[in-house]
Amino acid sequence: MTSTPIDSEAQLNSAFSRLKSVTRTKPYPSEEARRQLLLGLKTAILEYEIPLLAALQQDFGCRAHAESRLIELVPLFGEIKHALKHLHKWMKPTRRALHITSLPASGKVFYQPKGLVGVIAPWNYPVLLSLGPIVGAIAAGNRVMLKVSEFCPATNKVLGQIVQTAFGDEWVEVIEGEANIANQFSQLAFDHLLFTGSTNVGRIVMKNAAQHLTPVTLELGGKSPLLIAPSADLADTAKKLVFAKLMNAGQTCVAPDYVLCHESQKSELIEHIKQVLADQYPQGIASPDYTSIINDRQLERLQGYLEEAKASGVQCDNLLPQGPDTIEGKLALHVLHEAEDELMVMQDEIFGPILPIQTYQAIDEAFKYIQQRPRPLAMYLFTQHKEDEQGCEQGIASGGLVINHALIHVAQSDLPFGGVGDSGMGAYHAEEGFRTFSHNKAVLRKSGVNLVTLIAPPYDNWLHRIVAKFWPYL
Repeated sequence: MTSTPIDSEAQLNSAFSRLKSVTRTKPYPSEEARRQLLLGLKTAILEYEIPLLAALQQDFGCRAHAESRLIELVPLFGEIKHALKHLHKWMKPTRRALHITSLPASGKVFYQPKGLVGVIAPWNYPVLLSLGPIVGAIAAGNRVMLKVSEFCPATNKVLGQIVQTAFGDEWVEVIEGEANIANQFSQLAFDHLLFTGSTNVGRIVMKNAAQHLTPVTLELGGKSPLLIAPSADLADTAKKLVFAKLMNAGQTCVAPDYVLCHESQKSELIEHIKQVLADQYPQGIASPDYTSIINDRQLERLQGYLEEAKASGVQCDNLLPQGPDTIEGKLALHVLHEAEDELMVMQDEIFGPILPIQTYQAIDEAFKYIQQRPRPLAMYLFTQHKEDEQGCEQGIASGGLVINHALIHVAQSDLPFGGVGDSGMGAYHAEEGFRTFSHNKAVLRKSGVNLVTLIAPPYDNWLHRIVAKFWPYL
């Protein structure tokens, strides 16, 4: 099995050296080779689907197979199919125009594999965010070292089997290990490094990569706002809000982190949310479809947010009253009313089923509130007015913008995914992913007359006198 328990820097360096050597001897895999690898990955995922879903259930404690399939496998298959469909076009060099002084000649951009790509995957979507970047990297012709999260040991075991079945020993190496191995991993001299995780750890990864001037793609997080305009359909908004907030129990980098609604909408919105919850989770958090928090550490962090908010006088309501606040690693969806900005729940990315709701009197106040904060990975707007849409498109910088829905942009195989500012750097998915993992190499082929001999010194000849007079028009 490719997945190798790594417990020393020497073992990590050995794995790195082996794949680095392969990239140097075989730097440009053919289109057919890349296709076969992607098809092999698709076949391997289907072969291990049931063990993989069972492993995800084991690692999370409770995560319905249907939910894991929907949020991990469906978008992953979409990326594979999209890459296979467009690979020929992506690989084809693009012609470029050349300056008149270079003619006769031809110019093109050749998309060369960067070489060995490092991927550091998080625990919240341990399949999609491990294998998804590999799709783009393999399509671009690279080898990959994948550092998986230590919080998902059962899933990692099956991922190792999938990778071995699909790629053998020459393309992808799966690395396990604790945080110290992840830190050493990010210090290797990769040709590109992609990290998905928190903003604070992203800063460390970027600092480590800078030692070798390794280019990085950072997929971080932050506080993605969901803005409800006065014109929004609240019943429809509530359904989509609950879908986005409780998918994977809110443990999603683009989950709505907080809501901004008009003060006249708040009570009705909460009632609609309660009705949606009653329909979807009739047993409250005891429902087998309600996902658990990944581990005790994360659950305690979320409970700490609630305790701090309550201690400061913030009203915190459990919207799933059929049961307790917590049970078997699960946390009920809580609404926080008008939480102060100084609270940790309003400073940190929540990453769980806690939903602060803030109100405004005029929508311009909401725009200003968002603009004054770090740029989010996603922005969600519910409205019936074009001017609100234009205000978000043009006035608010965010990694992505979704209008009248939430979360679903991540699963679109032909849209790039990436953050901006504190929420990330660079993008992958779609053609942008292929370009991320490729070096755009300029190629100029000269033929015919060599004009260089005419423009070489001495510079007092007739041609340079003409150039001096007419250079702005050349």
